[in-house]
Amino acid sequence: MKIGLQYAPPLLFAGLRAVIGALFLATLAIANRDTIDLHLTWPALTVSTLFNVGLFFGLSTISVLYLPAGLASVLLYIQPIMVGLLAHWLLGEQLTSKKLAGLIIGFIGVTLISYRGIAGDVSVYGVVMALLSALAWAIGTVALKRANPQSVYWFIALPFLVGGLMIMGSGYLFGERWSDIVWDLAFLASLTWGSIIGLACSWLIWLGLIKTIDATRVSANTFLVPLVSVGVGYFFLGESLSWALATGGALVIYGVYLVNAQP
Repeated sequence: MKIGLQYAPPLLFAGLRAVIGALFLATLAIANRDTIDLHLTWPALTVSTLFNVGLFFGLSTISVLYLPAGLASVLLYIQPIMVGLLAHWLLGEQLTSKKLAGLIIGFIGVTLISYRGIAGDVSVYGVVMALLSALAWAIGTVALKRANPQSVYWFIALPFLVGGLMIMGSGYLFGERWSDIVWDLAFLASLTWGSIIGLACSWLIWLGLIKTIDATRVSANTFLVPLVSVGVGYFFLGESLSWALATGGALVIYGVYLVNAQP
């Protein structure tokens, strides 16, 4: 995303990724002769389109535009903490003392990282966008768990398609134009990877796990993503790795362990 945003406006880029990912998943659905009952699933599809695609992709892409990739990723992945609370209230998942301790420690780690942004090291606007995108993802995740859809391909493809078009339309309203996109090899590589691997394939895995495992545990495991993102940002994008970021990352990873530790 960080590389792709050098060549395209944020909302058009996010919308393109969602639409291309939707077309890829629709192709898989047709090849597997998968069907979906819109009469029964349209409420869950609507929630998924609004929160998992429209708000999540749009706000997270904007946050990456204003923040270093590692920091944006860590802020985004406060989502497991939000999911743990929502799953306890709405799904009846037991929030044990060990899980609660893990969520609190993870929250402390994210707060430590966010404090740098509030202190002026990075954009406060970017921090707010990242946190709002995390909330949207948490709400969408709980909705997916409640819906328990049978058609995985179409349940992801349809919200991606509709939400992607909505994001691109929003970009146009905010003054983004297709002529602003630089269609060179680096952009096409970023767009292809972000659409097929970063969205379509990762969401197939994500939804498959959400259907079979507690939402709190699955969401907590995504804390591994910012750890990788921080490393990639440091080695390939030349971003700084401060003690605050490293300490916050260590705390959220320990929080993941506590959430997943078995009795």
